[in-house]
Amino acid sequence: MSVRDALGGPWASHWLVMVAFLPPSTLLVLLRETVTPFPEWWWPLVSALAQHLVTAVVILGGAAIARAVHDVVPVPTALAIWSLGAALRGVVAGVLAEQVAGVDGEIASRAAVWALVSLVWVPPIVYAIAQFERRRLLLGAIDVAEFELSRERPRADASGAAVQRQLRIAIAESLNPALHDLQQALDASRASLDRAAVAELSLRVSQLHDDTADLLASAVDTGPPPPRPVASLRRALDVPPRRPWSTAGLVALATATLVLLDAWRIFGPLAAIEVAVSTTAAALVIGAVPAAVARFRPELLEANGQRTTTVATLLGIFVATYLMLNSGIDPITWHGLVIVPLLALGLTIATATSIAALLLADLNRDADQRLAALQAELATLHEHNEALLVRERKRLSDLMHGPVQGRIAACIMALNFHTTGGTDSVQGRQLTDAMLEHLSAVSRDLAKITSASSIAATRP
Repeated sequence: MSVRDALGGPWASHWLVMVAFLPPSTLLVLLRETVTPFPEWWWPLVSALAQHLVTAVVILGGAAIARAVHDVVPVPTALAIWSLGAALRGVVAGVLAEQVAGVDGEIASRAAVWALVSLVWVPPIVYAIAQFERRRLLLGAIDVAEFELSRERPRADASGAAVQRQLRIAIAESLNPALHDLQQALDASRASLDRAAVAELSLRVSQLHDDTADLLASAVDTGPPPPRPVASLRRALDVPPRRPWSTAGLVALATATLVLLDAWRIFGPLAAIEVAVSTTAAALVIGAVPAAVARFRPELLEANGQRTTTVATLLGIFVATYLMLNSGIDPITWHGLVIVPLLALGLTIATATSIAALLLADLNRDADQRLAALQAELATLHEHNEALLVRERKRLSDLMHGPVQGRIAACIMALNFHTTGGTDSVQGRQLTDAMLEHLSAVSRDLAKITSASSIAATRP
């Protein structure tokens, strides 16, 4: 999957992504409007919702228009749509601040900050989601291919005799119950075999003949159904982290972009410095934990990648929270209390996004190669097994044509003759006895055909 496929694909404007962006964007709006003197406490929530709705309409509508022209939206076009939607956030927020609170809306600065946050956050998030969904599909396809291989390999190793035995047993298990029911019906109708009964028996025997031909073409053990074609969320996420210091750098950049500028604008330079120090310390912890585990216990990292990432993120959030509330860089503690929720959420999302963006593309490339190799092996085995199956079906068809299908065809001819010519009670009993004899012979022939000695005797 290329960058254009990821950023210009369906996830660039999916409604689920819009819903996922609502909580962090709402926290950011609440932080920004802390110093805006709205007349009621709920106005910042109204502002957040209005901003999000406008942004969603612009992104969803713009992407729909772009897809009417391009199958995959070009990256510059996608960036322009996201930037426009983000800038309009600032316009909506500024207009509400001016009209409701009666203050300077700072529309230009709001729009610029939102556009910057959008350009830093949206592309890696969309890219990570696209790669994550690609990984789920690839893992599911690999599971299906491995399942099919586990069925095809034993068939490829089986001899012609084993395939013959499987086919014959499948045919016998399907036909014997029908033969038994037909024999019971004939035996029960000895005394009342009129024209209608003969016609019904003719249809049933014809169906038995058709079933025999169909089974010769299709009888094979299909086995259990394959697994789900899409891997679970947990399995797709359970990957060992790589390049921890690159991840730490991206986490620091993304989180600082989200929080730092507004902390400076609202609470002053000391609060901004405190945010910068806390973010840097948290990013260092998030990078140091997997790096240390990889150095001293690499097998633990491979086996528990998701757990290692979770522990590193929680430790990073703890360090950032402690510094925001206890460092003393900004002496006003409540500033830190207001910033901490957004900082913690930003660190969490940034860590997940950075790991996915850096790691999943490499893992998906490896999975693509593995899937291609499995499918090539499966195609070869399937071709071999299909040729073997066709050959053995032909041998079995030749074997059954005389003793089984020939006797059933004779029954059909006799029934049709009596249907058109009429039958009295004596002829009906004679017909019933002849049919029962033929069907008993068919049962004996099927038993011989499915016996091991019969199979061995037909081998070249």
